[in-house]
Amino acid sequence: MATETVDAGTYDVLRDRLAAHAAELARRAEELNARRAEEFGSTRLELASTTNLKTPHASLRQDIVAVGDKLLFGSRARGSEPVLALYDRAGNRLPEDAGFLDDPAFVREFTALTRYYRDAHLLRLRRTDGRLLAVFRTGEKADDVRALRWTLTEDGRAEFLDARGERDDVVPPAQDVTWTGTGRADHVLGREPYVAVPGGLGVAALGGTLTVRAEDGTRLYAEPVTEPLQSLADAAVAYASVGPLTLLRVRPYKEDTDRYLVFNALTRTVVRLDGIGQACRRLPEEQGVVFPGGYCLAGGQHKAYELDVTGLEFEQEIRAPNGEDVLYAFRDRSGGGTLLLSYNTLRKEVATPLPCQGWALFEDGALAVLRAGGDEPAHTHPVQWWTSPYVSDTHAAALRTGTGPLARVGNADLVRGLADCLSVARLVADGITTGEGYRALTAACVRAADTHHWLADPELGAVQEPLAAVRETAEQVLAEFETVRELTRGPPRRWRRPPSGSRPWCAGCAARPRARPPPGCAD
Repeated sequence: MATETVDAGTYDVLRDRLAAHAAELARRAEELNARRAEEFGSTRLELASTTNLKTPHASLRQDIVAVGDKLLFGSRARGSEPVLALYDRAGNRLPEDAGFLDDPAFVREFTALTRYYRDAHLLRLRRTDGRLLAVFRTGEKADDVRALRWTLTEDGRAEFLDARGERDDVVPPAQDVTWTGTGRADHVLGREPYVAVPGGLGVAALGGTLTVRAEDGTRLYAEPVTEPLQSLADAAVAYASVGPLTLLRVRPYKEDTDRYLVFNALTRTVVRLDGIGQACRRLPEEQGVVFPGGYCLAGGQHKAYELDVTGLEFEQEIRAPNGEDVLYAFRDRSGGGTLLLSYNTLRKEVATPLPCQGWALFEDGALAVLRAGGDEPAHTHPVQWWTSPYVSDTHAAALRTGTGPLARVGNADLVRGLADCLSVARLVADGITTGEGYRALTAACVRAADTHHWLADPELGAVQEPLAAVRETAEQVLAEFETVRELTRGPPRRWRRPPSGSRPWCAGCAARPRARPPPGCAD
């Protein structure tokens, strides 16, 4: 493989020039972001306090949900002990007649539920499409559930509806990426056969090893498989694309589970992240993907937390009105717990994950987190209170909206434009060593300039000027790369499909690529 390097003197000059333009771009973007935060306000996810919800009887904490300005607490109680109880935000228990739990219709349906299903217990509390659901497990099967439901009014009250809320307890799609399977038309045969995947990748599970190779034959990733004797067609391969990321789903022959790999075209690296199989959600602006217990960003950062994520499914995505933050909630629908992941599009970072038993979000952005408990019933149940940017649209509209040029553009549009500019500066700061990286940098500059018209506004810092300089310099570096590559490398060693009319490789060669071809083979 030819090394993608350029003449040292020319490269040093261009690199220093590019770094200077990127630093100026970052400086102007940060200054504008500081003005934006001062004008519109900025709230981070931070722990504010901890309170304890006290119950008269020992019980297993199960879930919480916000109802107006009150906190509805659900537990797995025994006998005649109450399953649901209301608390104020200071942790004080409220009498039943202070809310909606004394509604005769609710009392009648709840009594009938516990009478006909002796082992019924609360699974979860949910708010969905203007309704509140209390979902109970009534049998041994996962779909043996009954759901009591209320209608939520605009003034924060809950009015009991009926006990037929199962139709509202819908699971959102776990994946919002499109997987495309491969077939024999994607098989490229030869001494090193592989399954061709868009982006110049080759995937094979031959000779006892699962490998991912680049277009020029460079091995990017390898790991053993269970069955060494398998042909190219025995492994099931599918792929999906998210920005510069190519997600691979591979199931080798005689294996019961899929393996999930992620190839990053910018860093030319492959990592294995099996959590993608449980759920996979795109981050805003193609910035990467998030899944139960981890994430993988377009810039190359990835992490799989050392957490128990068994049974977690995607439940909800909440976007803050400021356009800067997104909250992802993953829940074990069997009642095991929840994991919250908060992502910031400007800083391109995922906050420390919040594993919990349940959570509740209020109109003003206050986030109550019911800490996970043990298997023993308790009288006190700790709740953490976090400040967050996830206020309701109504609450955000009542806040100050800014004046002058910042208000003319709007907070959300400013955040998106600044995120694109800071991404460009971060790409340069992280270091680019491949032609693909410089092509991605140039494309990012073009996309930012074409999408955000206000970048050239002098009242907003004229961010367009250093952005255009970064693009011009990146194109010069890319031209140097291409010139030197053509002059220094020999004929490319590429995997190619056999010419039309040639004899195909036999299955024996595909299954044993390192063995001598059997008699009669075309090779």
